Amino acid sequence: MMVKKSNGGWRGQPGTRHRPEHRALYNTKAWTTLRKQILSRDDYRCQWPGCGSLLIGRHLAPNAPIVHHKLDHKGDWQLFTDPANLMAVCKACHDRAAQEASHRGFIAGHDEDGRSIDPGHPWAK
Repeated sequence: MMVKKSNGGWRGQPGTRHRPEHRALYNTKAWTTLRKQILSRDDYRCQWPGCGSLLIGRHLAPNAPIVHHKLDHKGDWQLFTDPANLMAVCKACHDRAAQEASHRGFIAGHDEDGRSIDPGHPWAK
């Protein structure tokens, strides 16, 4: 059973962050097709800054392919299926850096000149 928390999040099944109706979007034929298109577009390489791993792993392997939503879709079909909002990443980056950035709202890190690698970072504004 899923229960809405006071901070607007959801709790219930272990490891489940999203509402059940949001999870159902990942079981659609449209998502399966789009996921394959994004992995192909990104040449089965992790697009996370500084990674570039070849996405050839299976299921729980660190180099398993994940299609990541840059902005949380929260059930919005347009945002869920927008190719500009999607990027291929390895499971290791998705489980660590991508999720942190999603919750924080920007990608941490800088280039060799000290400028933020994410134009959405507060330092870049």
